[in-house]
Amino acid sequence: MEFTKFCPRCGRETDMLFGNEKKLCPDCYPDKNDILDIPREVEFTVCTVCGRMRKSGEWIEEYSLQDQLAAKFSEFAEDDVEMELQFWEDEGLKVRVHAEKGPIQDFYDTEVSIEDDQCPDCSRFQGGFYKVKLQLRGEEPLEPVSNEIVDIAAEATNDSRKDFLSNIDKVDHGFNFFLSTERITKKILTMLRDEYDPEIKRSYELIGEEGGEEVYRNVVSVRMD
Repeated sequence: MEFTKFCPRCGRETDMLFGNEKKLCPDCYPDKNDILDIPREVEFTVCTVCGRMRKSGEWIEEYSLQDQLAAKFSEFAEDDVEMELQFWEDEGLKVRVHAEKGPIQDFYDTEVSIEDDQCPDCSRFQGGFYKVKLQLRGEEPLEPVSNEIVDIAAEATNDSRKDFLSNIDKVDHGFNFFLSTERITKKILTMLRDEYDPEIKRSYELIGEEGGEEVYRNVVSVRMD
């Protein structure tokens, strides 16, 4: 024999009741229970230079507002709950989270604040940071080689914001390139070896002390003869 289920709150007949201590129908359950824990205020940080957002301590490649909101609100997701976002501007950025857990449906309104900051990579770039000084020297015209180095550096930056060409100085008989990492330096040297077979020498210059230890910067000399 089947027993008819009735919601103790609204009195309507229902196929299923939900909850632990007090079971309710799908329509009444969201009035007394949350199927997602969504804060009333949410904030995240975006780099003002590259546009990446910070999530869980990492700067991630999400640039559009829609993708950034999706990344942020994924922190509140539950495996058994479908979530859809709706957002609009009304004296600030508003987000409505539509949630569905089986036959239970609900929504949550929250206000989002976006903080401006600079990621460490862009901060180093803006500050002229570099780990390696590459000295390109030679008697023949070096502008074509210099342009190739700039192209390789741009490709490396597209792959990783940590790899960048901080600055270029034109000097007598060549150029100085100021590079952020050994990784980007290696890519440039690989190209130079493959195409020109130059003479390459490494040295180190003392730039200061840190924690009582001397700190050195790499200097790579490339001779195009």
